[in-house]
Amino acid sequence: MKHLMLFSLLVLLLFPVGLAQALEITNYTDGTTIDYTVPLIRGTLENQDVTEITCENLSSQKSTRVLKGSAFHGKFKVLAELVPGENELVLKAGDEEKTLKITYQRNSNPLFVRMIYHTDSTGDTTFQTPIENDPQNFRGKFDTALKLMQTMTAEKLNDEGYGRKTFNLELDENGDVIVHVVRGKRTAAEYFQIQTEKGDGGWYDAIYREIARDYPMWNARNLVIPAYSRFDAETKTMRCHTALGGGGGLALFGSGNIFTWPDSLNDVVAAFENSTPIDTERFQDDSVGRTCFWGAAATTIGAALHEIGHTLDLPHNTDYRDVMIRGYDQWNRLFVMRDAPSGVNEDWLEYEGGDYVHWGIFSAPQLVLNPYLGDGEPPKHEPGKVRLEADHEKGLLIIHSDDGIQYLACETPERRFWCWKPEAGKDAPKDLALNMHEIFGLMRGKPRSFEFLVIDPNYNRETLGIEVHREKKK
Repeated sequence: MKHLMLFSLLVLLLFPVGLAQALEITNYTDGTTIDYTVPLIRGTLENQDVTEITCENLSSQKSTRVLKGSAFHGKFKVLAELVPGENELVLKAGDEEKTLKITYQRNSNPLFVRMIYHTDSTGDTTFQTPIENDPQNFRGKFDTALKLMQTMTAEKLNDEGYGRKTFNLELDENGDVIVHVVRGKRTAAEYFQIQTEKGDGGWYDAIYREIARDYPMWNARNLVIPAYSRFDAETKTMRCHTALGGGGGLALFGSGNIFTWPDSLNDVVAAFENSTPIDTERFQDDSVGRTCFWGAAATTIGAALHEIGHTLDLPHNTDYRDVMIRGYDQWNRLFVMRDAPSGVNEDWLEYEGGDYVHWGIFSAPQLVLNPYLGDGEPPKHEPGKVRLEADHEKGLLIIHSDDGIQYLACETPERRFWCWKPEAGKDAPKDLALNMHEIFGLMRGKPRSFEFLVIDPNYNRETLGIEVHREKKK
């Protein structure tokens, strides 16, 4: 009898009652330190039937202490919001559980992305919405959207092998994004008149001149969203809507679909699974045919980051998954495991895990060099350290950089289509001579001009424009 009891005890020791199954985290390890507040945690589950996961931050007393994530076929994605210092996170999915410790150390970069909500001269902050009794929580929407953009940048650059680099945000003492409400100098009708007469560029320039003095862009990149964007039901057109961004520091994006954006990090999964149809007779539908809330939320949040990308010197390119082309239409796939029903898929749609937006080969190598993704004071531009010249007789592009050639790209006025960077583990060369005709041969069509861009490790940049002259056939 004693031997039997001893054997039973050994069985209990080897197989403890109630032991949780194995939940594995694939992109974080204990003790990781990051400088942004919202990590995106990914991993695997033993239980293939679980569709929901939670992450509880035991170190936080914020309303986002517990966040829900998405799971499907044994994989999951879930967000957490961190507080300064070490954060103890507990992930739970069914009977599977895992603890993860991540330290948040605030980003000290003096360069940052600033959020501006631009009203007309009345000061009215109301945005257009079909939601009855909409709380008009623009501050919560912008706080959430900017943090998701920051997270996406860090996590996807890390996936590309560059580490978790991202831009800084302007945060208050509670860790929320500061939203500057700026009253414009004109009525909404006057802004629309400028847009009608001078185009999107004219309206963009008018806003730039209004805000440049009080919100300078020598140390910030301004995302400006106008409160007065309106869908005109009679003409079926948008008034005061555009998507423009430039190297001067201003990204301008209309507010016509911000009613679909999540109000907080608690609402992210629900927002990107919200199949509520959009009444296209009365409201803007910027969803590339999906004609539902989640489709519009995905496209418009992603497109706003696309415009910020332009302020960080990035052009369009030829990688369909890149933020700087149309990869941002799949923004939802960063945070949920399936596409919810929409105008293009009647049922839930499964997709391959890597089939969503990223910073690709044309954008990532340049973006990581940008001072806005650095850790301290930006380097001073030093003219003459980088030089390009064309030897037209030999068809060569000759490049020299005192500190090494860190990135080289070629683009037409419409798209970047070729790039080069040093091989991993090798020093950046100071001199290169490349065959221009081979590079031009990679571009489809017959563009009339090209531009070469070279960047050194200190983000000193130089460009060289090439005009293509073709002899007419006799």
